[in-house]
Amino acid sequence: MTKETKIRFQWQLNWKIIIFVLFFLPVTVSLAFWQLDRADQKNNLLSIHKDRANADPILFSEINDIYTMEGDALNYPDYVRVELNGKYDNQSTLLLDNRVRNSRPGYDVISLFQTNNRQWILVNRGWVAAGLDRRILPELPLISGKIKINGYLYRSPGKQIMLGDDPWTKGKDRIVIQSLDPELISEKLGINFYKFSLRLNESEPGALTTGWPVVNVQPGKHTGYAFQWTALTIALIILAIFANSNLGQLISSSRR
Repeated sequence: MTKETKIRFQWQLNWKIIIFVLFFLPVTVSLAFWQLDRADQKNNLLSIHKDRANADPILFSEINDIYTMEGDALNYPDYVRVELNGKYDNQSTLLLDNRVRNSRPGYDVISLFQTNNRQWILVNRGWVAAGLDRRILPELPLISGKIKINGYLYRSPGKQIMLGDDPWTKGKDRIVIQSLDPELISEKLGINFYKFSLRLNESEPGALTTGWPVVNVQPGKHTGYAFQWTALTIALIILAIFANSNLGQLISSSRR
């Protein structure tokens, strides 16, 4: 009777697989941690929004005395409810393109607002639908005279990636823009706007269809993506072990 030779674990290097895994493993690990970091950021934003949404509005003129805009996120006036006294400048209105609601394309209407103490801020009055012919811009209700408005401050994301340069398509009194960048708009119009825009409350003068999501992607989805990248990382490690050893043969022989 022949005695079976016992198979022992041993490494059998497969350099193609090793190079493949060494290339992609740092990528999957980095993406997993990045998604976890994004989830943490979104949770912080939701927490800040919840706390500040229930607070009483403060005068816009007092913002710089309260928020230093340095260091910790709590030193920035994201989602702070403010009250402004002044008037809309109806000479030019900005139409922020590619805003979709209920599967309908449209614009966010951005009006120029000057406070009584001559500060300028961009006011997002809300959404309007785009027509079938995009060359025809929507007619907008204009608000004249001195008024008081309330809303919350919003910091636009960094310069967005677009196909080509922002065209700043000019109409008679409406300008179509592709991103809400106060610095760029200040440069184009020759007016020094505040770094944050104001998102108008629905009951305020000039308000259109308001109501914006605090975050476009919920923290849970980022966590789910992180789990997927982690699973892929584990799969790469398992692939490397099986492709560079006789582990598969050992498992097969143990089942006989």
